Amino acid sequence: MDLNKLSLVFKIIIIAIVYIIISLALRIMYKDIKGGDKKNRKRHRKSLGLEIINAGNNSNLRKGAVIPIHGEVNIGRKSGNFIVLDDPYASGYHARIFLKNNDCILEDLNSTNGTLLNGNRVNGRKYLNSGDEIVIGNTSFKVIG
Repeated sequence: MDLNKLSLVFKIIIIAIVYIIISLALRIMYKDIKGGDKKNRKRHRKSLGLEIINAGNNSNLRKGAVIPIHGEVNIGRKSGNFIVLDDPYASGYHARIFLKNNDCILEDLNSTNGTLLNGNRVNGRKYLNSGDEIVIGNTSFKVIG
């Protein structure tokens, strides 16, 4: 008789566990369909770009053109860069712009002649905002977005 009661208790526990698993799975599916938990939802990434203000001697850049910033944008004279500058004052790998935690960051890559942000030389990394002006050699960009 004790074995029958114990068997009944285990059956009830197993059924309860199955119901808990099903309810958790349904909850996850519901949140997935509705777009997730609003508290933990990531903010939308900033949509920033670089508008060319002064193209200098760069035949591949056109004044007024906009270059979108997605992930990482490397700027310099070497062909491995995303933006290749034909400028004697630009280093091979001069600067990079990248997104991190929904922020846009400019980093000078130890260039010889430096990178200017709003007229000030960049040392290390600087956060970018819409309207900022970046100067590399004879080429200048405006951050838009």
